[in-house]
Amino acid sequence: MPLHIEPHAGPDPIIQVIRSAHREVSVGVYYLTDRPVLNALRAAHARGVDVRVIIEGKPYGMKPWQVAKEARAIRETGATLHYAPYRFTSHGDHYAFLHEKMLCNGHECSVGTANFDWSALGHKNREYLYVTKKPTVVQAANAVFNADWYNQRAPADAHRVLVLSPGTSAAQLIAVISQPGPVSIESEELGPYAPILDAIAAKGHLARVLLPASINGEDKRDVAFLESRGVQVRLLPVKPIYLHGKICVGGREAFLGSENLSQTSLESNRELGLLLNGSDIAKLQAQFDQDWKRAGGGVGRLVAKAKGWLSRF
Repeated sequence: MPLHIEPHAGPDPIIQVIRSAHREVSVGVYYLTDRPVLNALRAAHARGVDVRVIIEGKPYGMKPWQVAKEARAIRETGATLHYAPYRFTSHGDHYAFLHEKMLCNGHECSVGTANFDWSALGHKNREYLYVTKKPTVVQAANAVFNADWYNQRAPADAHRVLVLSPGTSAAQLIAVISQPGPVSIESEELGPYAPILDAIAAKGHLARVLLPASINGEDKRDVAFLESRGVQVRLLPVKPIYLHGKICVGGREAFLGSENLSQTSLESNRELGLLLNGSDIAKLQAQFDQDWKRAGGGVGRLVAKAKGWLSRF
């Protein structure tokens, strides 16, 4: 089964990719602290697999000593560690991240929404992982990793196979949102990013958007804008499951990946996702419907609270 949903799946889908590696494992992830994943990387290195890891050097809210502890644990597995290339951590006067969540060997990749930590893998978060042996995806994801490893530009072909930031991800997501018929969206963050907000607003009542109840004031103003255009929005309580997943599901095509619906995520970060179809759509839709029901009523009250901000759109 290629599609795995957290917290039920736990770290096993990622560990399976590590265990099936013959020669190499490449990990590009915002942060990596999960003990079972680290143990699997250590075992892979011990059997002669070349293990390479790229992490974000300045993750939001983490202290330098915490990053140093994370790096030390990764290096203790025998892996070779790089921090994200400079061009993905500091763009002019604003901040950007390596925010992808991918792990590949030579013939298989896991791409998803989950960082490799305790909360994401089996305990607290709603996350989505997709494990695939599709050669075009494996080749493209490994090409992006190698470009980042050697501080080079990702090849153009990768943008045609993956939902990849910075570059083409905004246009790809807008196309998924704009497909005919209803669309269901889960995201940890909403914006502000006018192209995405306008695409969702254009769907009106055909769009359902699910966000965590912990969204900030700016996201609430964006919610008010969407609700004023007829979009259905609900906020999922942060317990017992925190909504960290990022999916967009329609009748023909679905998106799953690390991208939030924000300008930084889509234009500045290193992000990586996939476009899915077939039976995966039904599985994603079923999980969305369960989360939507658990979220209860809408958040129409935000329209009144944020009415004064709508003119900026």
